[in-house]
Amino acid sequence: MHQARYLKSLTLLATLASVALAQPAIAAETANTDLAPVEVANLYIKTVVNEDEASIAALNDYLRATRLAGHQPAEYASFSDLRKAAAEFPIEMGKTIAGLFPAAMQASLTPAARQLAANVLAAKNGAICKTTGAEPVKEERGIQTAAVSFECQIVKAPLSWAQAAQQLAKSGCKAEQCEAGLKKIADSYATGPQQTWSAVFPVSREKSTEAWRNDFARETFNDIWEYL
Repeated sequence: MHQARYLKSLTLLATLASVALAQPAIAAETANTDLAPVEVANLYIKTVVNEDEASIAALNDYLRATRLAGHQPAEYASFSDLRKAAAEFPIEMGKTIAGLFPAAMQASLTPAARQLAANVLAAKNGAICKTTGAEPVKEERGIQTAAVSFECQIVKAPLSWAQAAQQLAKSGCKAEQCEAGLKKIADSYATGPQQTWSAVFPVSREKSTEAWRNDFARETFNDIWEYL
């Protein structure tokens, strides 16, 4: 498998697929359906992109009754499990990045590789996002759908971290040069200029007593990795 694609796949696996779902509660609560689609989309953005604790709690509260009525786990996302995944990500991805280099220098390069992975994750979590509008609600076959536009300000590195690490590994650099190269890539994610990523996030519901939702929210936000 192509190394850059492999690194990207592991990134998504480690950071996006690890959101744990809690067990269903015994009794359903009344759904709070007062939020507008734009407000709901904003909670999803801050949950999936920023992993913001308050937004995760608010989104879980908002979705709980609708999820229980649909026989789904009560909680959409777990902040504690996201924090655990965030702590594990630099360790596991650091091994993968260091593994691109000759075996003799992998141990010495691991700290720099871990820092690179940590900086990439911090760049994603630190993206500044805002909703910019919503199309009028459309209804088809009893399903109401609202498309919410949003944009995020995210770091623009000279070259994506996966490609940059792969190129560095193929350059024939000495251990000290490779370490310096990894640190340079990491620094580009901590201090680089910003770029705008725009997308559309749809939310839907079957009836007005249900919460606006998107059960495949991460599919929209996976594209953010194309810009990192």
